[in-house]
Amino acid sequence: MARWHAHLVIIIGALLLLSATAMAQDTLVPKAMDTLVTKAQEPLVPKKEHSAKRAAYMSAILPGLGQIYNGKWWKTPIIYAGFGGVGYLAVTSHNNYKTYLTAYKIKTGDLDEGEVPSEKAIQLSEVYMASQLQAYKESYRRDFELYCIIAVAWYGLNIVDAIVDGHLYTYDIGDDLSFHVDPYLPQSENPYLLTNRYAQVGLSFKLNFKP
Repeated sequence: MARWHAHLVIIIGALLLLSATAMAQDTLVPKAMDTLVTKAQEPLVPKKEHSAKRAAYMSAILPGLGQIYNGKWWKTPIIYAGFGGVGYLAVTSHNNYKTYLTAYKIKTGDLDEGEVPSEKAIQLSEVYMASQLQAYKESYRRDFELYCIIAVAWYGLNIVDAIVDGHLYTYDIGDDLSFHVDPYLPQSENPYLLTNRYAQVGLSFKLNFKP
């Protein structure tokens, strides 16, 4: 149960990082005309172009660095919290796998010569049957492999997030664009058409553009 909760926390963290990019864009507003006039009066100074490719390279070399380059430094703690959580679970699963493996060897008499088992492994070999120890060690082995895959996926997600933010760095989203999701229930003057057989309930999606 505890491991299932850990998986849920990791999934929620990944969704949070994915949705943070889209949610953060809602704070951007279109450039006003007076701002454009003010900038037109300023001397033309060549600006360094913001590169999504550079952000991707930076996050690939050091996770979170591309987010800082994109001005989303607050995402860096989320990234490292994810790595820390997955790393802790992976190390714990690997240690448990080794302990149950040693206990299984003790139970089956296959302990390597010169290998000194831990007290916990000895206790486990006395409590559980060989089949139970086999099942536990395989379970922890699969967990360790799963956490390694999640760590790689989290690393890739860090790069993808940097690329998306890099492309949206100069993209403005204003109030002229709105998106609504509302419940849908068909309306009819004939009550016989809204019986359980014919009635349909769903969601309606509305995307509005204001000129």
